[in-house]
Amino acid sequence: MLASLKKRNTYDLIWILWRTDFKLKYNDSVLGFIWVLIKPFSVFLILYVFLTNIFPSPVEHFVIYLLIGNVFISFWTEGTNLGLDSLLSRAGLITKVNFPRYTVLISSTSIALVNFLINSIIVFIFVFVNGLKPRIMDVLWYFLCSAILYMIMITVSMFLSILYVRFRDLKQIWELFTQLLFWMTPVFYSYQALASKNEIFELILYWLNPVSVLLISAREALMRNEITLQFNVFAVMSLFLVLFGIGYTFYKKQIKKIAEYF
Repeated sequence: MLASLKKRNTYDLIWILWRTDFKLKYNDSVLGFIWVLIKPFSVFLILYVFLTNIFPSPVEHFVIYLLIGNVFISFWTEGTNLGLDSLLSRAGLITKVNFPRYTVLISSTSIALVNFLINSIIVFIFVFVNGLKPRIMDVLWYFLCSAILYMIMITVSMFLSILYVRFRDLKQIWELFTQLLFWMTPVFYSYQALASKNEIFELILYWLNPVSVLLISAREALMRNEITLQFNVFAVMSLFLVLFGIGYTFYKKQIKKIAEYF
């Protein structure tokens, strides 16, 4: 009974923190919640206009290809940035109230998750409007890849959030890394063409970059009704399950004395 009550209280706390973060993020904005759609789709439109007019892509259904890529990379970038700042942004609350600290991390990254799900609705509208007909299996695979990406995001954020409190330069370093990752991920270019040119590119796209692996597999499922890179996807998931355990242990140990560095 007590365990059930404690679990319910934790869920309620995550919901309250998420709702507060969400309101604070869009409260003073004229457009408010509409920015959830404007931000990723403005980048999408810029890339689409630029690439279709200057560097036409040979990729079939390029608009869908680019849209899915942009939604995935935006999910990763927003989620890890929110996770990195999750503890420092809640420093006042953490130093005054005793509550499970991991709820701060979950509530912060959940904002990116909700934004991703909303943007995914737009993706599916574009998919069906363009005459593509993904199977139920393909849709489920898309969301499986998304769930694995979220798990990776949480894992990385457990390390980033702790380290950022101590080393404030980490935010600038991480921004540079996410920019590099954008170019290492086939958001707008053909991954087959690049991978065929050099073994190093193939290694990066199919093995070393988990965001690339998950994006390629999810996009192939929706666009071509093909479940590809299954081994790579489950290898990524297995690796980060181990890293999640290590990250949780690290987070749980370091969070006890994190208030000393605020």
